[in-house]
Amino acid sequence: MTEIEVEGVGIYRLPNEWQYGRLGRMRGEKRHTAVLAFGCGMTVRQFNKLPAEKQHDVHRAYLKLMSPSNVVSLADPAPAETRPVPRGHLSVDQKLAVGRWLLKVKARLPHGHFGPWIETQKGLSRSMASQCMRLATGGRQDAREELAA
Repeated sequence: MTEIEVEGVGIYRLPNEWQYGRLGRMRGEKRHTAVLAFGCGMTVRQFNKLPAEKQHDVHRAYLKLMSPSNVVSLADPAPAETRPVPRGHLSVDQKLAVGRWLLKVKARLPHGHFGPWIETQKGLSRSMASQCMRLATGGRQDAREELAA
């Protein structure tokens, strides 16, 4: 489970890597409020204007998503899906194959977990992954869903 519908608020998703980077300087209650707000796609000011009951509903959704039974291990989310990436210069066919594989893996991971997963793959950088996926989709964002299926 990667998202929860909160009645009267919308869908709550755990903040992604970029959003957590923005939270880096905040501490304590202010940071926690920002995590809840970002997960709803709101600013902290918008979140604070919600009724207390709705804020509590969002907090419960956050706790449900963060429960140990729901958290996917980032270290090795799909050990059977890993495969070595060839070293050195890759041919266009090899990049296409790697790109298709990455798109399938990305489609199965929860939102915000693909970047950390890439970092665990030996011989594969984020820029190479991006290049392979862009080549596999022809640079089109809408093609990612087609290839991931």
